[in-house]
Amino acid sequence: MSPKKKRQVSKGTGKRYTSEKPRPQATPTVRTVPPPPSSAEKSLRKSISSFGMGKRFFEQMEQAYTHYMGPDAIQEIGGKKTFMLDEEELPGFQEWFYFDYVLPSGERIIDLFLKEEAPNLSSRQQQILHEWIATNRLRLLETQTVEPGEGETMLDLLSGETFNLNDISFSYHATRWSVVLARPLLTEGRWHFTGSGALLNPLEKPRIVKYAQDLWAAYQETHPQMEISDFYRDHSLDLRLAVRDILADREKPRPLFTPEGHPAEAATARFAIPGDAHAVESLLDEAIEFEFVGEQNKGEYVGCLHYPWLLRGRSSVPEVIGDDLPENSLQLAGTWTLGPGEPEHRTLGDIFLCEHAITLDCLSRARLEAGKQFLKDLLGRKINHQQDTIQDLRESWQEQEPEAEFEEADADEEEGEAYLRESDIVREEMRERRTKEWLETPDSDGKTPRQLT
Repeated sequence: MSPKKKRQVSKGTGKRYTSEKPRPQATPTVRTVPPPPSSAEKSLRKSISSFGMGKRFFEQMEQAYTHYMGPDAIQEIGGKKTFMLDEEELPGFQEWFYFDYVLPSGERIIDLFLKEEAPNLSSRQQQILHEWIATNRLRLLETQTVEPGEGETMLDLLSGETFNLNDISFSYHATRWSVVLARPLLTEGRWHFTGSGALLNPLEKPRIVKYAQDLWAAYQETHPQMEISDFYRDHSLDLRLAVRDILADREKPRPLFTPEGHPAEAATARFAIPGDAHAVESLLDEAIEFEFVGEQNKGEYVGCLHYPWLLRGRSSVPEVIGDDLPENSLQLAGTWTLGPGEPEHRTLGDIFLCEHAITLDCLSRARLEAGKQFLKDLLGRKINHQQDTIQDLRESWQEQEPEAEFEEADADEEEGEAYLRESDIVREEMRERRTKEWLETPDSDGKTPRQLT
């Protein structure tokens, strides 16, 4: 027998075996709270606070406190001066007092701190101090993008400068297009907010932007050599007080108007139907100015047929010409559409057709008079006017019984889900239309919100 050959065993390719199974993806850690400040930052902040709140500046601090908080911020209680502390306003006051307030000597506290205390600081603290002096400004900003747990991009509405911040706290309650008066601060290469500021909604943007632009233009005339950073430092309190007024106006009842410019009121006209209500129903169905949407199943008009009155066809309401509406007024505008992609029409009122009566509900006297005349022209002797009722709109809202937030649907689950999906599409489309209209609507100066960005 021939000798058996030695079995050849492959030594392999030298590559490690790689499984074809997908590897589990590591879930990125999303922060819910900002990273803690370094010991150098905490120590520096404490040193600035001790320096600024010392006896040396106490008299100036009293004057600054009443200037910032108001004349009643310091009161005599039991023969002693008592500071009426506002926990929400206090951080903002401290930032303003240290960095912006001008002492009788013409200097600021932070500049004196730099001159007198900086030699005693570590090199790292000196770097942070210089970052703060250069960037601690109360700015008027608009939120461009938000990534919860990561940060946000902010646009300076006066200079056009953008800031990519890593402020974790702000990223969880800010929304795109919200306007904020706050202090973006650079600390060891990281941008964040100081913790004091005020948030405005997009509808309040034109008012504060106009005020800030006018203030900035006046500042440029008197200080042509100064930059936007100097303006923000010199007028931070003026901007803060302007925002405070806007926030205070939120609590006041705002005047309500219709899109035609008339004061909004709860206006109702009632008619009797002496004959057959079906004849009235036929005429309403034929008129393109009304659209049947169903039978009322709740409220005052249970069992009656509901027809929104639309601004189309022969419908018209006189508009106010030449009168400017109050700056803080609200416009109540309702629209109706058949569905996604269909045109929408302004609603002028609501018709409720019952067995022996017909009612017209509107949001102004002008709409009511126009609607009454239109019904008389359309229905003639088939209706008899009974009475008109005019009521304060807010009072009428308060008198209405609150409706349940959720109701059980009679339709099966699939039909209910389809209806909800269609409603969401219509609502989203109408919201997009409203946003586009708002962005292109000029203010009293002829500028649109899009142009103000």
